[in-house]
Amino acid sequence: MDNNRKNGVILMKFIQKLSVIGLSVCLLSIVFSSASMATKIVTEDHLNSVNNKNKNEVHNYKNDSAKILAQETKTVLIKTEREDKSLLEQKTKEFEEKMKMEQIAFIEEGLKKATTLQDVEKVKSEAANLLKKEKELFKKESEKYVKKVIDTEKVNLAMISSSYKTLIDDFFTFNKHGFYYYDVNKNEFIPNDKVKTIEEVKEFEKKHKEDTIVKDNPINTLILFILLGSLCIIPLFISKRQNEAWS
Repeated sequence: MDNNRKNGVILMKFIQKLSVIGLSVCLLSIVFSSASMATKIVTEDHLNSVNNKNKNEVHNYKNDSAKILAQETKTVLIKTEREDKSLLEQKTKEFEEKMKMEQIAFIEEGLKKATTLQDVEKVKSEAANLLKKEKELFKKESEKYVKKVIDTEKVNLAMISSSYKTLIDDFFTFNKHGFYYYDVNKNEFIPNDKVKTIEEVKEFEKKHKEDTIVKDNPINTLILFILLGSLCIIPLFISKRQNEAWS
């Protein structure tokens, strides 16, 4: 009796341990599945963005055909060159004010000496020519007032390697590939030529160079053979039916 009771206690403890282990496994499964789901949501967000971009920019894009092959998110430093025209605007304003004063003074001085209508017209013509010459000289000098400025910006950049398909004549599909660069904070794509010199981007494209090697869809070849076969078989079938009708 004692042995049976002892065995029963051992069995109960064993069952309790199994229950604890089972509960732990369930909890871990929930945690990992939640983490996996979160990762999937992020990936789906970028996938939707790629699909929308392709719909707007890729000719004959097959809707929702994009697949993300690889993805990395890194904080990168983007440098953008722009022209600073603030000095040019200042100099242009000063030039216009100066020429306005000089034109007024030139015309007033000329009108003092003018005695006929012809003299007045001559003063106006000379003032216009003087203004034209001064503008041409200022235009040549204006280039030195434009400064090249490099703006730098830290961007949380999602680098994406994606495949997609194009559809032609509702039959033929062609596999394509593209690299996409997405500003995670601003929720917008960055033009590839703006980030092509960044080391992280060059490394990403080098790492996933094989993704760019796309193969033709074998279904295209099959459809082509069927069409060619039909072109050969249908005339023979028609010819046979005609021969039967004539005999």
